[in-house]
Amino acid sequence: MKNNEQTSHLSGFRILIGLIVGIIAGAVLKNSLDIETLKSIMTNITAPVGNAFLRSLFMVVVPLVLCSLAVGVAQLGSVEHLGRLGRKLATFYVCTTFIAVIIGQLLVLTIEPGKGVDQTFIETAKVNFSEQTSSLVSKSEGVKTSLWPGMVEKVIPKNIIQEMADTNMLAIIFVGILIGVTLLNLKNAAAQTTIQVLHTISDSMIMIIGWVMKLAPFAVGCLMFNAVVQFDISIIGNVAQYFGVVVLGYIIHFCVTYSLITKYIVKLPLRYFYKNASPIFITSFSTSSSNATLPTTIGTLQKNFGVPERITTFCAPLGATINMDGTALFEIVAALFIAQVFGVHLSPADHLTLVVLVIVTSVGVAGVPGGSIPLLMSAMATVGIPPEGIALILGVDRLLDMGRTVLNTTGDSLASLYLSRVEKVPLEDFIPKVENS
Repeated sequence: MKNNEQTSHLSGFRILIGLIVGIIAGAVLKNSLDIETLKSIMTNITAPVGNAFLRSLFMVVVPLVLCSLAVGVAQLGSVEHLGRLGRKLATFYVCTTFIAVIIGQLLVLTIEPGKGVDQTFIETAKVNFSEQTSSLVSKSEGVKTSLWPGMVEKVIPKNIIQEMADTNMLAIIFVGILIGVTLLNLKNAAAQTTIQVLHTISDSMIMIIGWVMKLAPFAVGCLMFNAVVQFDISIIGNVAQYFGVVVLGYIIHFCVTYSLITKYIVKLPLRYFYKNASPIFITSFSTSSSNATLPTTIGTLQKNFGVPERITTFCAPLGATINMDGTALFEIVAALFIAQVFGVHLSPADHLTLVVLVIVTSVGVAGVPGGSIPLLMSAMATVGIPPEGIALILGVDRLLDMGRTVLNTTGDSLASLYLSRVEKVPLEDFIPKVENS
């Protein structure tokens, strides 16, 4: 155990170094090289390395989620046990997401970052992002039918092979749970053999991820280099308060909400949790994807915290798809910021409606093409906020996406630890004595 822990810490440290080097290199070369040279570096060096890393992670996500979830459900003992754990997990997800939304709402209503934004900047942003905005508006118009009744088609696949090819995680999770429940009820020799086969596939995917993660320091450096070079610092100058409010919300939820959960619900030392979960934070920050981070989340929870496989394989895939604290916090701040910019007055009923819509749509992100932005625009339009105002925040969304992914994956990790406590797993037995001193 000690060797695994030391290896994990060393790996996390190397990834952090790669991230810092990538940021510094991007900042230095952006100011010293011409545009064409930078484009050449990104096209021929950093982009291929970063994409190879991301594609390798996504390559194993589908078989890992399908097989691990089926095995996790099959090992829960009974359908009644599955239902009980599912209800507790859903309650945890809703509560943490609600807290994130309230934090974001209180901050944006107190600081009011949308007041006094230069109208010239508004018009310039609309022009600069007109192509993206028009595409997002068309997507947002189909969100309501995509959520319902379209969600039925998203969750229950007609062709699971096609849905796997399209990485439709809701359908994959549904089929994985269905297979697990079936195996749970069969309880014969053939079912046990099938579980072993699925278990072996899951373990194989984890092993592949271990190989891929050896390249993580270099790949993360390349991803951060690209992000810094492509980022227009002038945009932050115009929406600095909005950016700051979102980041402040991230920090409060990460440092306060999650710390309280860790200390009083999960009952682990804060230093121990944040230190040992660092590979999850770094991977999610650099990839901006809960699904790409999923193998790291599962491996870290099992190796560094002693969370049983039956819990990680049940919680982590579900959390990566439907538990979106960071997304919900971002959406409420963005919507109210745009409302303030355009002088849209929202009644208490509108605020309540927006909170409910944000919580619901944050869960539905995986079920709608285009991610959170079209969903956010649909929620905005419902309460009378101009969806075209999304152009104001597109310039900084790439950076904010990194932060909200960290919140999403941290929430997933704590959910697995919480369920371990519910299952009376002695997590404290896994903590080295030095952590308790």
